[in-house]
Amino acid sequence: MVPVATKLSPSNTSRADRLAALVLSAWAGGLWTVCGVVVPGLFWLLPDTRLAGSVAAKFFYAEVALGTLFGVMYWLLRRKRLDRSARWVLVSAIGAPLVFFVVLRPLMNTARIAGDMARFGQLHGVASLLFMVACLCVGWLVWRAASPQASRAV
Repeated sequence: MVPVATKLSPSNTSRADRLAALVLSAWAGGLWTVCGVVVPGLFWLLPDTRLAGSVAAKFFYAEVALGTLFGVMYWLLRRKRLDRSARWVLVSAIGAPLVFFVVLRPLMNTARIAGDMARFGQLHGVASLLFMVACLCVGWLVWRAASPQASRAV
Protein backbone atom coordinates (compact mmCIF):
# COMPACT_ATOMS: atom_id res chain seq x y z
CA MET A 1 0.00 0.00 0.00
CA VAL A 2 1.32 3.44 -0.94
CA PRO A 3 1.53 5.96 1.93
CA VAL A 4 -0.94 8.83 1.58
CA ALA A 5 1.79 11.48 1.63
CA THR A 6 3.54 9.79 -1.28
CA LYS A 7 0.36 9.10 -3.23
CA LEU A 8 -0.85 12.70 -3.03
CA SER A 9 2.46 14.46 -3.50
CA PRO A 10 2.56 17.06 -6.29
CA SER A 11 5.25 15.14 -8.14
CA ASN A 12 2.96 12.22 -9.01
CA THR A 13 -0.41 13.94 -9.49
CA SER A 14 -1.48 16.28 -12.24
CA ARG A 15 -3.05 19.68 -11.67
CA ALA A 16 -6.34 18.30 -12.96
CA ASP A 17 -6.18 15.47 -10.39
CA ARG A 18 -5.47 17.92 -7.58
CA LEU A 19 -8.23 20.25 -8.75
CA ALA A 20 -10.62 17.27 -8.95
CA ALA A 21 -9.74 16.36 -5.36
CA LEU A 22 -10.36 19.94 -4.26
CA VAL A 23 -13.72 20.10 -6.09
CA LEU A 24 -14.82 16.75 -4.65
CA SER A 25 -13.78 17.87 -1.16
CA ALA A 26 -15.72 21.13 -1.45
CA TRP A 27 -18.76 19.30 -2.79
CA ALA A 28 -18.73 16.68 -0.04
CA GLY A 29 -18.02 19.17 2.71
CA GLY A 30 -20.79 21.52 1.63
CA LEU A 31 -23.35 18.75 1.18
CA TRP A 32 -22.57 17.05 4.48
CA THR A 33 -22.47 20.35 6.36
CA VAL A 34 -25.84 21.51 5.05
CA CYS A 35 -27.54 18.12 5.48
CA GLY A 36 -25.91 17.06 8.72
CA VAL A 37 -25.25 20.26 10.65
CA VAL A 38 -26.89 23.42 9.31
CA VAL A 39 -30.44 22.25 8.64
CA PRO A 40 -30.81 20.13 11.79
CA GLY A 41 -29.27 23.04 13.72
CA LEU A 42 -31.85 25.46 12.33
CA PHE A 43 -34.70 23.30 13.61
CA TRP A 44 -32.97 22.92 16.96
CA LEU A 45 -32.14 26.62 17.41
CA LEU A 46 -35.16 28.41 15.91
CA PRO A 47 -38.42 28.16 17.84
CA ASP A 48 -40.51 28.82 14.70
CA THR A 49 -40.40 25.69 12.53
CA ARG A 50 -41.88 27.56 9.57
CA LEU A 51 -38.97 30.03 9.70
CA ALA A 52 -36.47 27.19 10.13
CA GLY A 53 -37.97 25.43 7.10
CA SER A 54 -37.85 28.60 5.02
CA VAL A 55 -34.18 29.18 5.84
CA ALA A 56 -33.38 25.47 5.34
CA ALA A 57 -34.99 25.61 1.89
CA LYS A 58 -32.60 28.39 0.89
CA PHE A 59 -29.62 26.29 2.00
CA PHE A 60 -30.92 23.30 0.04
CA TYR A 61 -31.43 25.41 -3.09
CA ALA A 62 -27.86 26.68 -2.79
CA GLU A 63 -26.63 23.13 -2.26
CA VAL A 64 -28.45 21.92 -5.38
CA ALA A 65 -26.80 24.67 -7.45
CA LEU A 66 -23.33 24.20 -5.97
CA GLY A 67 -23.61 20.41 -5.98
CA THR A 68 -24.56 20.43 -9.65
CA LEU A 69 -21.69 22.79 -10.45
CA PHE A 70 -19.15 20.78 -8.45
CA GLY A 71 -20.47 17.48 -9.81
CA VAL A 72 -20.16 18.63 -13.41
CA MET A 73 -16.70 20.08 -12.73
CA TYR A 74 -15.61 16.80 -11.15
CA TRP A 75 -16.96 14.85 -14.13
CA LEU A 76 -15.15 17.14 -16.58
CA LEU A 77 -11.87 16.79 -14.67
CA ARG A 78 -12.09 13.00 -14.22
CA ARG A 79 -14.24 11.82 -17.15
CA LYS A 80 -11.48 9.80 -18.78
CA ARG A 81 -10.69 7.99 -15.53
CA LEU A 82 -14.21 7.23 -14.31
CA ASP A 83 -15.18 3.59 -14.54
CA ARG A 84 -18.78 2.54 -15.06
CA SER A 85 -19.71 2.32 -11.37
CA ALA A 86 -18.15 5.72 -10.62
CA ARG A 87 -20.12 7.29 -13.47
CA TRP A 88 -23.40 5.88 -12.12
CA VAL A 89 -22.61 7.03 -8.60
CA LEU A 90 -21.66 10.49 -9.89
CA VAL A 91 -24.87 10.78 -11.90
CA SER A 92 -26.85 9.72 -8.82
CA ALA A 93 -25.05 12.25 -6.62
CA ILE A 94 -25.85 15.05 -9.07
CA GLY A 95 -29.30 13.80 -10.03
CA ALA A 96 -30.88 13.12 -6.63
CA PRO A 97 -30.82 16.77 -5.48
CA LEU A 98 -31.90 17.89 -8.95
CA VAL A 99 -34.95 15.61 -8.71
CA PHE A 100 -35.75 17.31 -5.41
CA PHE A 101 -35.42 20.75 -6.92
CA VAL A 102 -37.31 20.13 -10.16
CA VAL A 103 -39.98 17.64 -9.03
CA LEU A 104 -40.44 17.58 -5.27
CA ARG A 105 -39.95 21.24 -4.35
CA PRO A 106 -42.95 22.45 -6.38
CA LEU A 107 -45.09 19.58 -5.02
CA MET A 108 -44.01 20.37 -1.45
CA ASN A 109 -44.84 24.05 -1.92
CA THR A 110 -48.27 23.17 -3.31
CA ALA A 111 -48.99 20.81 -0.39
CA ARG A 112 -47.81 23.39 2.16
CA ILE A 113 -49.92 26.18 0.63
CA ALA A 114 -52.96 23.88 0.50
CA GLY A 115 -52.43 22.97 4.15
CA ASP A 116 -52.02 19.29 3.28
CA MET A 117 -49.33 18.62 5.85
CA ALA A 118 -49.67 14.84 5.52
CA ARG A 119 -48.74 15.07 1.84
CA PHE A 120 -46.03 17.60 2.66
CA GLY A 121 -44.59 15.17 5.22
CA GLN A 122 -44.53 12.34 2.69
CA LEU A 123 -42.77 14.49 0.12
CA HIS A 124 -40.38 15.76 2.78
CA GLY A 125 -39.46 12.15 3.55
CA VAL A 126 -38.71 11.47 -0.11
CA ALA A 127 -36.65 14.68 -0.31
CA SER A 128 -34.67 13.61 2.77
CA LEU A 129 -34.02 10.25 1.14
CA LEU A 130 -32.78 11.93 -2.05
CA PHE A 131 -30.31 14.08 -0.12
CA MET A 132 -29.19 11.02 1.85
CA VAL A 133 -28.53 9.24 -1.45
CA ALA A 134 -26.47 12.24 -2.61
CA CYS A 135 -24.50 12.27 0.66
CA LEU A 136 -23.77 8.54 0.41
CA CYS A 137 -22.83 8.75 -3.27
CA VAL A 138 -20.44 11.64 -2.71
CA GLY A 139 -19.02 9.75 0.27
CA TRP A 140 -18.43 6.75 -1.98
CA LEU A 141 -16.62 8.97 -4.48
CA VAL A 142 -14.41 10.41 -1.72
CA TRP A 143 -13.71 6.92 -0.34
CA ARG A 144 -12.91 5.61 -3.78
CA ALA A 145 -10.70 8.58 -4.67
CA ALA A 146 -8.63 7.98 -1.55
CA SER A 147 -7.98 4.32 -2.37
CA PRO A 148 -4.63 3.14 -3.78
CA GLN A 149 -6.28 2.35 -7.14
CA ALA A 150 -7.76 5.88 -7.33
CA SER A 151 -5.39 7.08 -10.00
CA ARG A 152 -6.75 4.54 -12.45
CA ALA A 153 -10.49 4.39 -11.68
CA VAL A 154 -12.00 7.48 -10.03
